[in-house]
Amino acid sequence: MKRVFKNRLLNNALIFTLSTVLNKGMNFFILPILTFYLTKDDYGHLGFIVSVVAIASIYMGFWPPNFIMAKFSTFGKKKMSLYFSNIFVILAVTFFGVFLFFLATKDIFFVNFNDTFELIVLISFYTLFMVVFNIFNTIIQLEKNAVKYALFQTFYLFCSLGIALVLIILFHFDWRGKFYAELFILSLISTYAIYYFVKEGYLRFDFDLKKIKTLVFYLFPMTFHVIGLFLMGTIDKVFLAKYLDLESVGIYTIAMTMSIIVNIVYDSAIKAWEPYFFEKIVTNSKSDQKFIIKTVLIYSVFVILTAYVYLSLIPVIFSVMIDEKFNSSLLYIPLLVIGFAFEGLRKPLASFLMHKNMVKTLGVISLFAAGVNILLNIVLIQKYAIAGAAYATIFSFAVLYFITLFLVFKHYPELRGR
Repeated sequence: MKRVFKNRLLNNALIFTLSTVLNKGMNFFILPILTFYLTKDDYGHLGFIVSVVAIASIYMGFWPPNFIMAKFSTFGKKKMSLYFSNIFVILAVTFFGVFLFFLATKDIFFVNFNDTFELIVLISFYTLFMVVFNIFNTIIQLEKNAVKYALFQTFYLFCSLGIALVLIILFHFDWRGKFYAELFILSLISTYAIYYFVKEGYLRFDFDLKKIKTLVFYLFPMTFHVIGLFLMGTIDKVFLAKYLDLESVGIYTIAMTMSIIVNIVYDSAIKAWEPYFFEKIVTNSKSDQKFIIKTVLIYSVFVILTAYVYLSLIPVIFSVMIDEKFNSSLLYIPLLVIGFAFEGLRKPLASFLMHKNMVKTLGVISLFAAGVNILLNIVLIQKYAIAGAAYATIFSFAVLYFITLFLVFKHYPELRGR
């Protein structure tokens, strides 16, 4: 037991998990207050902005944390610092690209907003700050400093929510109160992040077209991987609205909200594991290979046990947290948890392919799984109603997992005991 508590990997995993669950949970528990002061229309505006930022953040900089995490152990801090300045060059160029795209499509996507130019400017900067924050989080992961990660996540959560509540309750702001509060806190964290990168030697100016080309060729295909996962997590609601009704979407959304908690736990564990994986995979040491294989197997058992325990507890948790008018959502939670368990099992395997620079392959298989998900949603929702969307989730995540597993075994024969 003493060895367990002294194990830094386990301690980091625990801190990452607790901080992530706390942050996600606080947003959940604050809903009664926000829903009292904000209207359905306000939530519609916020929901739209969240979706826009989620997609824009993928293409603003092409999600540089993927490159930083995968290559840091290979390059080392000194060489990576030369890539950092070029990452920010790409980030600046894509910032203006996203901004111009928003302007060009404002009469299509922003028709329900007033002062669209001002809003587009603010959303563009919000996305920029979010990407810088994610880069900062990645550096903290690589430093294996889970405490610092938890502190900044907590600072962002409590300060943004606190300011939002003040703006909404005392100054009678609408949806803008929450948006402005998050934008302000993200700007502060991003400013500190830039200072930290320079101070700690992560950022040194070295404009290099060759490095920019390397970054783009690595990062751009990964955007398809992220888009594929994004579609698999959101497109089912679109088809439920098309083939059934908005009440069905609401029931399914509650089921998805309660199920995705296990995925948050898996993500937190992976945040702790990735720095160790990329650090040890480059050594080609047999002891390090054994450590990686052993840890991935233990993590896989952890995924299955977590899903089982959560499904055992969910009836009690659901009865406490959710109004009884959504009781039918309970029928779909076990199905969705199984789907997210497959996704949890896949997460550490993706790192193997990233190490092999198989980023195009990751993009292709993720888009393929998303295509399977779309096709199954069309067919199964019409046949099985809401359950059809859950079946589509299970099958598409299972397809993604087994294809990834096959590729890992193919390119890492040592994992098969050869």
